[in-house]
Amino acid sequence: MKYWFFDLDGTLADTDGDIRASWKAAMADLGVECPTFDEDFVAGPPLEEMARRLLPDVYTDELGVRLRERFGHHYDNDGFPNTFEYPGILDAVRALKTSGARVFIATNKRYAGACAMAEKFGWNEVFEKLYAGDMYDGDPAIGRMNKTRLLAFAMDEIGAGAEECVMVGDTINDFSAAKANGIYSVGVKWGYGGEVDLSSADRVISSAKELADSAS
Repeated sequence: MKYWFFDLDGTLADTDGDIRASWKAAMADLGVECPTFDEDFVAGPPLEEMARRLLPDVYTDELGVRLRERFGHHYDNDGFPNTFEYPGILDAVRALKTSGARVFIATNKRYAGACAMAEKFGWNEVFEKLYAGDMYDGDPAIGRMNKTRLLAFAMDEIGAGAEECVMVGDTINDFSAAKANGIYSVGVKWGYGGEVDLSSADRVISSAKELADSAS
């Protein structure tokens, strides 16, 4: 496989702590309460999708917009003190690059926050490009993309055929998007997805070493 796309949250880094803190701060700003937040929240899906799950009785499109703005305000400026790169994952990505693969990030995370995180952890020196669903929000011809459209857009931009691509992720959102684009998928056990999520992946791995071995 020549082209490898990596999810971010739950695949490259454990981002849960900072995401939860920013969500709680955003809800507090807007006077919104979710008593089951700690039990029901999952990092990874688009913000609006998760908001609908958490706040079914009060969610509106307007609330989704306001939550995204307040979440971004907190998340982009906190410096990610509770985010940690998974051990060995970047070494595995480097091994893939050494073998001749081209590697990319494809995430539902906000583009601004994802770029700030990539800068902090030095991912820009490893990955060829970062793709995020809202990276072309200001372009009416493209607009916001879900993971399925994002992968299709990236494949078209780099000229990749589906049979040459792999999507590495941890939740069903990643695997469904891969399947919709005819891409082989690899699920990582160290992320946020459970057994049901991982059952949708073509292959499941337990360690970054297994990923690095794919380069052999």
